[in-house]
Amino acid sequence: MRVVIIGAGPAGLTAAEAIRTRSPETTVEMISAEPFPPYAPPAMADHFLTGRDVTLYWKGEDVCERLGIEYRSGVAVARVVPSARRVELEDGTALGYDRLVLASGGRLYAPVVGADLPGIANFKSLRAAKALVSRAKQGQAKSAVIVGAGFVGVEVALVLRDLGLSVTLVEALDRVMPRMLDAETAEIVEKEIRRRGISLRLGTRVSAFAGKKRAELVLLESGEELAADIYVAATGVKPNIEPIADSGIGVRWGVVVDDRLRTSAADVFAAGDVAETQDRITGESYVHAIFPNAVEQGLVVAANVLGADVRYEGAESMNSLKHVGLPVIAVGAQHGPEELRVRHGDALRKLFLEDGKIVGFRLTGDVRAAGVYRSLMLKGADVRSYGPALVEPSFSIADILLP
Repeated sequence: MRVVIIGAGPAGLTAAEAIRTRSPETTVEMISAEPFPPYAPPAMADHFLTGRDVTLYWKGEDVCERLGIEYRSGVAVARVVPSARRVELEDGTALGYDRLVLASGGRLYAPVVGADLPGIANFKSLRAAKALVSRAKQGQAKSAVIVGAGFVGVEVALVLRDLGLSVTLVEALDRVMPRMLDAETAEIVEKEIRRRGISLRLGTRVSAFAGKKRAELVLLESGEELAADIYVAATGVKPNIEPIADSGIGVRWGVVVDDRLRTSAADVFAAGDVAETQDRITGESYVHAIFPNAVEQGLVVAANVLGADVRYEGAESMNSLKHVGLPVIAVGAQHGPEELRVRHGDALRKLFLEDGKIVGFRLTGDVRAAGVYRSLMLKGADVRSYGPALVEPSFSIADILLP
């Protein structure tokens, strides 16, 4: 059997490794548009802030050679033709397949006029990120404007500020990471961001990126203009679905999959930031573009590609910040009918409950209880018997095992 995998990020590489490990006789060919060994985009900020490669090349730079994966790097996919079981590359090569895995990831975007102008950096691409960081290190850039203060926008701001740039972070809503943080948690994070010397412009809407041949200005709806040497559009992550645009494979925001991660085309699967899956808690269909989901989906796809019948239980909304000055973890919903909280300075524990069950939580400072809360949430455990003690710093796994 021949399996072709489009994308070499966490989902694609996990699937490739699992297939080769379980079925050494299966040929696996993995394609990446970037000229690098398989890497983890979520680790780029850590890589540039610490200088370490170990998290970026998380399976090792020689992983494809070790596992016998045929790896084509530096060449993009032009289109997919499911009816012919064929993948066509931009260099003219055509690859046949028995099973196809779409793991092409996503890219940063902003639904703003001019967001496609040259000169706007994409920090989801290692090639683009290296070029951006190189400009900063060589003194070719002294300032940056980042549109979008979501998870990636904040991490990019921290990287560029650490490199000595003057950084302005613009967010249309009233707080940073609005999809991830409630107002109280965001206020703690905002204080740390400002302490790092980053200028925050909250509640500020951008009307356009402007320039004749490349981005030269950010125009605000207020009429104000922001100029910088570097511009980053980071209001969201958009799945890379262009190669399947005319394939007939079902797409909404991301590639539509069932609970086995099968697409609408026979023998074609999807995983990672390109796949639209159900949320494990809410049941809503969404693209949950985070590392743990991508890895889990890669494992499920690998099993089903090899003929198993493994059900994907659903994705989680889960993020963590390490470099903002204090650890921050956000999991699940950011509100609920009931709330338990305790705060000591900037150390916050906040749980959101519905019918006695945890539907989300936010932790800053002391995040040791994250694993316990996540386990209780996924099990759908009724936690009312614990009462306010649930958010006390002394609460631990022992309180569950030894009631």
